[in-house]
Amino acid sequence: MLRRRAGWVRSGVRGVEIHKPKPWRGWRELLKEIGTIVIGVLIALAGEQLVEQFRHAEEARLAEHAMRLELAEDDGPQAYGRAVIFRCLDRQLAEIHDGAATAPVNQLRAWVAAYAPPVRTWDSEAWKVVVSSDVGNFMGAERLVDWSAAYRAVPRLNETNLRESALAAQLREALPRTDPPSAADRQNLARMAGELRFWNVGIARGSELFLTRIARLKAAVPVATQQDILKQARGLFGDCASAPDLAAPRAGNPVANLRGQFPS
Repeated sequence: MLRRRAGWVRSGVRGVEIHKPKPWRGWRELLKEIGTIVIGVLIALAGEQLVEQFRHAEEARLAEHAMRLELAEDDGPQAYGRAVIFRCLDRQLAEIHDGAATAPVNQLRAWVAAYAPPVRTWDSEAWKVVVSSDVGNFMGAERLVDWSAAYRAVPRLNETNLRESALAAQLREALPRTDPPSAADRQNLARMAGELRFWNVGIARGSELFLTRIARLKAAVPVATQQDILKQARGLFGDCASAPDLAAPRAGNPVANLRGQFPS
């Protein structure tokens, strides 16, 4: 048996009371109810949007952190090393090129054997993740352009390094192992040494520009790493190894638009 009391209905189940819905008392109360619902929905949507923005910002932060590690600890030291030993490699190649026609064959063989430019891989895995996802959309246009400018140099450096490596291998096979070299052999040796000087310049100038760009992204090679590379380079090559001037990279000079940048 149900009993009505003060607008409440008590069911047969002990302790359960059901409040009967009350009819609206005019348009004002209806609008109030609708306004309350709308405000609640807007608050929920705003909260969801804030959570989504926070998630996107965190994804962008983690992506930038990964790229900084890749640039500062992998590609950056390689680029710094090539910029440091640029003149040393160029001197070796100049000796081969200038002495190819007249130097004794044993001296030529010694010069060729001593020339061993570093062969490295230039990585861009962190950048590939950004490009293949929508993370870049949350970095902002200017920031994304800065990262793109740094990573655009990586494929070019990698390609040039591979070409240089292949040509250096040919240089080591340019002279006969036992027989005296012919005039054609010597001419070919000079040609390859000249071409290697060109690739060495390209890697060095590209490395300087690359290092300047990553510094703007707070991904510069740590000072301690720079000092260690320079110390090791001088141990191997001597005083020809020198720290590059990254404040004014020659590839970024407007003159580079007008003429090639060759060693003086």
